[in-house]
Amino acid sequence: MQSEGMHDSEFEETGEAVDAPASGRAYPPSVQAGIPNLGVLPEGWKRYRLGELVTPVERPAALREGHIYQLVTAKRNRGGIVAREKLTADQIRTKTQFLVKAGDFLLSNRQISHGGCGVLPEQLDGALVSNEYTALRATALLDPGFLTALSHSVYFQQTCFHSSVGIHVEKLVFRLNDWLSWPFNIPPLEEQRRIADVLETWDRAIVDTERLISKNRIRKSALLQLAFQNLPMRPLGEAAKIWFSGVDKKIDPKERSVILCNYMDVFHNARITRDLPFTRGTATAREIAQNALKRNDVVFTKDSETADEIAEPALVADDIENLVCGYHLAVARPIEGRAHGPFIAQAMRHPRTRWQFRRIANGVVRFGLTLDAVEQAEIFLPDVEVQVRVAATLESEDRLIEALSGQAVSLRVQRRELMQRLLSGQWRLRREAV
Repeated sequence: MQSEGMHDSEFEETGEAVDAPASGRAYPPSVQAGIPNLGVLPEGWKRYRLGELVTPVERPAALREGHIYQLVTAKRNRGGIVAREKLTADQIRTKTQFLVKAGDFLLSNRQISHGGCGVLPEQLDGALVSNEYTALRATALLDPGFLTALSHSVYFQQTCFHSSVGIHVEKLVFRLNDWLSWPFNIPPLEEQRRIADVLETWDRAIVDTERLISKNRIRKSALLQLAFQNLPMRPLGEAAKIWFSGVDKKIDPKERSVILCNYMDVFHNARITRDLPFTRGTATAREIAQNALKRNDVVFTKDSETADEIAEPALVADDIENLVCGYHLAVARPIEGRAHGPFIAQAMRHPRTRWQFRRIANGVVRFGLTLDAVEQAEIFLPDVEVQVRVAATLESEDRLIEALSGQAVSLRVQRRELMQRLLSGQWRLRREAV
């Protein structure tokens, strides 16, 4: 989209990277379409054309009959290079293939505007890619780890977009030579390595936290199975009062202002707490009286685009004033002396219960539940004392998973902030920082 001689005039010396707008954007979130803003040249850094920092490499592969080859692909959003299928020479339709080596920085020419790039890992050394990919090696001016970090910067992403041409964002053609002419501000090698080491520390922390989340989810699933063994089952209608909400998102000056608990609040959260970013709306006094939520109510999805997403439950864990259940949702309010709200929420997550709701959901394009079907669906229902003990055990696991998930989100936010500031030179690392 830009000719080589035009790049320098496109930069404003503000020293800040410009993010694409969060809403109302014309492109998917994987694309950073803003004008690349290089910023001021930090003290001690140098400005290089990208072609001075990386070198394209080509290793044509002669396919041998009967030989099995590993293919790879680049994930969007800088998700890295991952294994694709293994194929014999005769199964590979594109015969122009290239050998790639561990440490190569690969670009998917068709997906680079969406962040389709990354370093080939050791375990995929010797894989093949078609001529739809470009392999790069860092020159002596650039640390490979710093290149990986640099590829996550907003400026890098924007240069990829502005070096692509086409009418449709999914069919842009990448112009490598144009991209290699963009200027980049680069620190000395020693500082590059320190920056890469700091960001790698955050990456390891994120991976370790996500691994813990995965292990705890497996443990929670096992506990869920064990805790409900040999417990009696009864219709949900015997344990709770059930109703479907008809309150839709609207703003009517004649109605009262309310906080709406909507479909996505329930679908993405096991617990409804006061710190969620609720939508504001309005409702009549009658709608509020019929659909106001209180602590220990269980809110669940009553219709969805797939049967698997039906009856996803969330426990109202806090007393939230003026909270009203929104459209596409149902409420199960436990009957005192018969049921414990936290237990109902856990019981509705059990695979056996989930199977029942999938079975009774009706529809073709969109699936839904009837009130009669929900009331007759059976859930585990022991004595209330047992319900309280089981729910307490399972909820402790949920809170641990929530805490770890929040920690992972915080680490990602921290890394993103660190990356943008370190790669722009706004923040500098002292030698003893690593």
